[in-house]
Amino acid sequence: MTGVPGTVLESEDFGERSTELSATGATLYRFVYESTSGVDGAPTAVSGVAAVPAGTAPAGGWPIVVYGHGTTGVQSDCGPTLYPDLLGYQFAVQDFTALGYVTVLPDYQGLGTGGGTHPYLEPRTSGNNMIDAARAAHTALPDVSTRWAAVGLSQGGQAAWAANELAASYGQGMDLVASVSLSPPTDLTPLVRSGMDGTLTTPQKELLPYLLYGAQQVNPAIDPKSYSGSVAEANSELLLTCQGGDTDGKARAVQAMAPDEFAADSAESERTLLDVIGRYTLPQVKTEAPMFVAYGAKDDIVLPQWTADGVERACALGDSVVAQAQPEQGHDVSDEAAMQFLAAVFAGQTVPSTC
Repeated sequence: MTGVPGTVLESEDFGERSTELSATGATLYRFVYESTSGVDGAPTAVSGVAAVPAGTAPAGGWPIVVYGHGTTGVQSDCGPTLYPDLLGYQFAVQDFTALGYVTVLPDYQGLGTGGGTHPYLEPRTSGNNMIDAARAAHTALPDVSTRWAAVGLSQGGQAAWAANELAASYGQGMDLVASVSLSPPTDLTPLVRSGMDGTLTTPQKELLPYLLYGAQQVNPAIDPKSYSGSVAEANSELLLTCQGGDTDGKARAVQAMAPDEFAADSAESERTLLDVIGRYTLPQVKTEAPMFVAYGAKDDIVLPQWTADGVERACALGDSVVAQAQPEQGHDVSDEAAMQFLAAVFAGQTVPSTC
C-alpha cells in the first residue's frame, strides 16, 4: 500500500467480455486500487473495472460516472468484475459510455480480487470505495476530468449517497457534481426488527444472512448463530453464496424458515446488532452536491417508507434532493428521470429540490 487513496496498484486489459460489452466499443480495464476501510480507517485494496468511451475526449476530459452495483453477495467470488457480463451490470457500461462518461464499476472491499472481507452495507466503506474509484480513473487514465457523479442501485444506491456525504471530508481533489441513489437502504434497523418479530418478506429473508455476515466484519463480537434459527444455521454456507447461485436451493431454505428465523437469542444480542446496524443509517451529515433519489411504492426489499423517511431527514439537514416515488415499481425502478437529472447537473444546470 502507498498510503495514497485512489492509487492504482494493478491494471490489465479486462479480457474476456460479453458480446454486449464488446459492442460498446469502449476500452475496458480491470484494476485494483487503494481505498480506506470505513470500519477502522486502514488502507485497503479494491478491484474494479473502468470503461473509456470510443472516440476523442471532450474539452476538459471525460467526465466520470462511478456506478455502485446492487447486492451480489459477500464472498470474494461475488465481485462483478470477475465475470464477462459483470454479473449483469454490463448495462451500466453500455448506458453511460454511450453518453460519453468514463464508467467505473467498483467491486467494493472484500469482493473481487482486492482481498479482505466485505462489510456488507457499511456505508462509509462503500462510499470511500466509490470516491477512490473516481480518483483512480482520473489519475491513471488519460484525458479524464475530475468531475464525477456517484450512481447506484440498492446497495450501490446507499454507496452513492454515502459518497456524497463523504465527498467534503474525504473526496479532496475530485469534483462531485451529484449523486443518484435508486432504491437505497437508508435505515436498516427496521429490517433487523422485522427479523426479530417475524415479519420479514421472502426477499428480505435472503438478505439477512448477508447483513449478519457484514455486521460481524464491523464488530467481531456479533455471532450470526445468535440470530439464526435451525434452518438458517443448517444452510449457512448456501445462504452466503453469491446472488444467482443455486437459486432453487436458497428458495427451498427460505421457504422452510420459521417466521422468527432471525430472532436474537437474547436481549443483549439484539441490542448489539441494532447498535452496529444503527450506525449505518443515512443521512449522517449534510451533502454539498445535489442528490436524486428514486424508490418504488411496491418495493418489498427496501420498504418505500424507509426511503421516504431518509429523504425527509436529508431535507431537514438542508440537502438538495430530487426525490421520486414511482407508484408502480418495486425494487427495480426506472432510471429515466435520473439520467435527465445527471445530464442537467453535468451541464451546469440547477435542478430544483423537491424538499
